Amino acid sequence: MTNLLDEDRMTRMRSSVLNAVDDDTRRRGQKLRRRLGFGSAAAVLLVVGTVGSSLMSTQTSDVDQSAAPSIESEVVARDGGTSLSAAAAPDEGMASSDSSFESDTSSEVAPVDARDVIVTGSADVTVKDPREAAAALTTWVENHGGRVDGRQVSDSGESVYAYLSLRVPATQVSATLGHLESIGDVNDVSISKDDVTGTTRDLDARIKALRISIDRLEGILAKAKTTNEVVAAEQSLTDRQAQLEQLVSQRNQIGEQVALATIDVSLSAHEKTSSVDPGGFRGGLKSGWNSLVDAVNAVVEGVGTALPWLGVLIVLYGAYRLARIVTRRR
Repeated sequence: MTNLLDEDRMTRMRSSVLNAVDDDTRRRGQKLRRRLGFGSAAAVLLVVGTVGSSLMSTQTSDVDQSAAPSIESEVVARDGGTSLSAAAAPDEGMASSDSSFESDTSSEVAPVDARDVIVTGSADVTVKDPREAAAALTTWVENHGGRVDGRQVSDSGESVYAYLSLRVPATQVSATLGHLESIGDVNDVSISKDDVTGTTRDLDARIKALRISIDRLEGILAKAKTTNEVVAAEQSLTDRQAQLEQLVSQRNQIGEQVALATIDVSLSAHEKTSSVDPGGFRGGLKSGWNSLVDAVNAVVEGVGTALPWLGVLIVLYGAYRLARIVTRRR
């Protein structure tokens, strides 16, 4: 029987099996390397994306912070007035926000009873001597921390009047009215109060916002490099300072009105009773003669008034008599 598996055939079969095994091992190795490569690439991409996004966010915030101070200077670097108006706009926006923040803060921090009230009033007082009363009242007001803004004395010969415009501390209004009652008879008193708390807080917030804006404009002016930048910054700074001075003046005026109440006082003398002066014999004779003349004048005037009516009556009576005579003859 012939040997079917000779040595050559066995060798070929062995080499073919080994080749197949090698091919299979090589394919499996390639698949494994591809998978490892894809996984490594995905991991690298994930790490790079995470780190890159964090770096980008950090760089963006740094750029925003570094660019914020230079915005105003870059805007000023443009064409003169137009550039500064653009630079002033952010200040106005921030000023309004600061104003609203200030008003909110003041409304939260300020006590409920801390109100700004302007007190005004008037009083009519009857005194024995208006001159002396006006002098004494002036001294009393000055000794109690007030002042007299206006003083007028009028003497017509028959009567004397004095007018005073008093400025007294708001805490001394009741004491002032009590002092008026002690120097004479108070005939009429009128007191009014005006709450200006909202106005004063609004002025305070606007003043604070303008001061912040002026500080920023001074910083812009210090960094200005061209003539246009300097001129524009100075113009805007001048406007803001003028507005600030006006608001400060209004605030001081209201504060002074709140601190010192205004009371207008009118002082008049007591009316004197009329005295009898007979005038003696000569005065009586003169009065009698005048009364006689008045009586004669009255009689003459009455006669003159009655004469026209008397003529009319005579004519009527004559016509009546004539009519009777004619009737009798018939």
